[in-house]
Amino acid sequence: MAKIEPKDGKHKLGDSRDTDLEGIDDKKYDVVTDDEKLAAARRDFPGYNWFASYTITDKQGNVVRDMPEYTIKSDKPDAEGFQLYYYLDQAANPLSYDTEDHGGKKRVKAKLRLGDPPLGSVP
Repeated sequence: MAKIEPKDGKHKLGDSRDTDLEGIDDKKYDVVTDDEKLAAARRDFPGYNWFASYTITDKQGNVVRDMPEYTIKSDKPDAEGFQLYYYLDQAANPLSYDTEDHGGKKRVKAKLRLGDPPLGSVP
């Protein structure tokens, strides 16, 4: 697990979809990458494209499961039928999103209140 230092109000996860987390109070919470949960999502749902996994902790290091709403932004593939998912309790759960244009790139924008889900998509 690697701690992600916020910059300009964003936690940049550095994954293949250039995922950013916005709206997380860095005075209360830390964000760390989580390869173990990402591997579990990939194992349990191999037909999905799991691209990012993180855990949000309080400053004492405790995992925060429920928290104030924050925003996830990531690159959107051009594939038809694209659906965004989060992985929680060994289940792939659909996540509604909006699409925005950012410098000629399509980005998905979703809201979440969970502190530790891997993110993925189909296709």
